Amino acid sequence: MAPELSSNCLPRNYSCIAGLFGSLPIESPVSPNLRRRCKSLPTPTERAKLEISRSRSPTSQKKVRFADSLGLELISVKHFDDTDVPEVPERILAKLPKGPLQLNHLDTKFPRAPTQSVFMELQFASPGILPGFEQKVREVKVMLESVEADEFSLSGFVRVLNLAFEKSVSLRYSLNNWITFMDSLASYVPNSSDGDTDKFCFKIVMPTYLENGGTLQFAIKYCVGGEEFWDNNNGNNYKVRRHQFKISPPREWENGWIHFI
Repeated sequence: MAPELSSNCLPRNYSCIAGLFGSLPIESPVSPNLRRRCKSLPTPTERAKLEISRSRSPTSQKKVRFADSLGLELISVKHFDDTDVPEVPERILAKLPKGPLQLNHLDTKFPRAPTQSVFMELQFASPGILPGFEQKVREVKVMLESVEADEFSLSGFVRVLNLAFEKSVSLRYSLNNWITFMDSLASYVPNSSDGDTDKFCFKIVMPTYLENGGTLQFAIKYCVGGEEFWDNNNGNNYKVRRHQFKISPPREWENGWIHFI
């Protein structure tokens, strides 16, 4: 009696037929020699980076290599043309604010040459340097001692007779010949008392709208013990006149750009 064959085992003469009809799996032949894809040669830049990384390796010795020895250029020059316009995406341009270019912030870094000069003329002599000033203070109770004026401010000192502890000093000034006026309170100067008199100081901002040739007039008011005393320059008031001149930049500034050519 012949031995029984399993379902996967067929006689030799039937195995080829079974393979043709797909009853047995057919294994694809394996190539004995597997080939790997060739790697592209490194570019000169990649080769230079590779050499640098190798030179920085802690296990290797430090070497100095120049770019020309690696086939690179020693100098890289980029030429720009005035017609070159950068390509900015529309989404970036849409976020930019639209309007005239503001260059006011450049004035702090590149100040412009002044074209006008302002001079404030004191139309009176400083009372503090005149002889008999201390005696005059005792007689009229309040006197302007000194004053300084420039384009931006008017400041000065006032001497008053010490009649009481409670006292106040103020500056009254006008820009339109006393059609209207303003008052500015003066401050006591610490440690300025000589026993008989006290010193006060004042400072006001010079109005920028004062025209060329315009005059600021002022007087000093002293209030003490319910009384008022005035120093108005013997009825003439103290006057400060504004003068404005046009100036030209120095001649050497005109040729300043020659140094950059």
